[in-house]
Amino acid sequence: MKRKFLRVVLFAALFASIIINMPLKDKNNTKIFTLPGLPRPIAKTPIAIISAGQSTDSYIIHDISNQLMLRSFFMPQARDTDLKEVNTIVFVIGYSSLGMKLQNISYEEEIERIDKLLEKAKNEDLKVLTIVMGGGQLDNRTEQMIRLIGSGTDYFIGLRKSGEESILIELTKDEDIPLTLVDKVNDIIEPFASVFR
Repeated sequence: MKRKFLRVVLFAALFASIIINMPLKDKNNTKIFTLPGLPRPIAKTPIAIISAGQSTDSYIIHDISNQLMLRSFFMPQARDTDLKEVNTIVFVIGYSSLGMKLQNISYEEEIERIDKLLEKAKNEDLKVLTIVMGGGQLDNRTEQMIRLIGSGTDYFIGLRKSGEESILIELTKDEDIPLTLVDKVNDIIEPFASVFR
């Protein structure tokens, strides 16, 4: 009797773990993973955490990386020539006119820098993770960056109810890229960890 009960419990636990890690498909047939994120790792450390748009969101991801004790290099303004001994690029997208001014670069220079980083990732078979925190109106510059990086990303993490949610869903559907949407910034930890563990 105990063995039968134990088998039923083990079967139920196995079934639940499979269901939890399966992607859901929305009405547009987009793979949207629920927490904890990806069912198995897709990338390796060390990682380069890079800002796309020079917002301060990349500092939050750097803190998350440190909290998870992942070997990472915090390089918000990295150029393609700066990436040595890196297996994964983490782009944190968010356009900030103040951040661009402080770095003394134009929007066009930022797009060119990102384009070269994507080219390096493609040529050297580096994994690309893209995180979009958003939090407001989607502006044209942020959307352009999302579209540019989205064409070369392996996995998106974004916030629900952000200005960027609809564009992320559209891109992931068109490019067949896995996407995890979370409710708040602290919820990024689990899907971020799932990329590497």
